[in-house]
Amino acid sequence: MKYMLVVMITMGSPVIGEKSKTFELRIPQENYEECMKSANAFEFALPVISITTNCEPKRDGEEPKMKEI
Repeated sequence: MKYMLVVMITMGSPVIGEKSKTFELRIPQENYEECMKSANAFEFALPVISITTNCEPKRDGEEPKMKEI
C-alpha cells in the first residue's frame, strides 16, 4: 500500500444550532489511480454533512485509522 485515502467528514452545522464535529479516515490504497477512484466514490452532498477527500503518499509505518479532530 503506497497511498492513503484521507476522508474528512464534518457533521453538524452552526446554522441549525449544532456544533460541528470533524472526523478523519485514513484508508490504505495500492496506487494513486486506485486512490483517486476511491476518492471520487465519496463525493455526495447532504445538508449537514460535508466530505472532502485527498490522496497522500503513505508514511513509513502508517496504519489505517479514524480519529476525531
